[in-house]
Amino acid sequence: MKNLESLTFKLSNQDYDWLCRLKNNDTKAFSEIYFTYWENFHDYCLRYLKNENLVKDVLHDVFLEFWKIRGKLEIKYSIKAYLAVCIKNKCIFVLKQMRRFEFLEIEDYDFQSVEHDQFSVRDIESQLNYVLTEKITNKSRIIFELNRNEDLSYKEIAYRLNLSVKSVEYHMSKVLTILRKSILTLITCMLFF
Repeated sequence: MKNLESLTFKLSNQDYDWLCRLKNNDTKAFSEIYFTYWENFHDYCLRYLKNENLVKDVLHDVFLEFWKIRGKLEIKYSIKAYLAVCIKNKCIFVLKQMRRFEFLEIEDYDFQSVEHDQFSVRDIESQLNYVLTEKITNKSRIIFELNRNEDLSYKEIAYRLNLSVKSVEYHMSKVLTILRKSILTLITCMLFF
């Protein structure tokens, strides 16, 4: 379980529990995941495939593969995001196989449901809070919050905290660099894991 504990992003307690149990061949954990997400993913697939039998096949294939590779799973973000990407990719594959895809542009398909968008925003906010509380110094966090939440200029922050403007610039640059890297990694995880 060393890999799960060393992730940049913290998995939810539920996801962590499910992954640990899956790696120990716990079929009940698999059933819990399946019944938690099946209905949402069913509706998600149906929007694109427009065929109940194809949707059932896609979901069956994705969940079957998920079970088969349970011992090798390296989920870096969340189980829901991981499965969403797998299902999206499987839908695209099925559409290509049906030769409908060659007549349509990928942009014609909005593969992000409203629920998934809200899920993503919540997780970006969660990652932002994690970075602000765990990855930066208290002084950097205070400077960042004064700038972003109270809309103070660097000069005003320097005056209020009895620092030089260069020091404020340094702390802001440091925080923004960490946030950029963190958000980039988060987006990469959402797209590929």
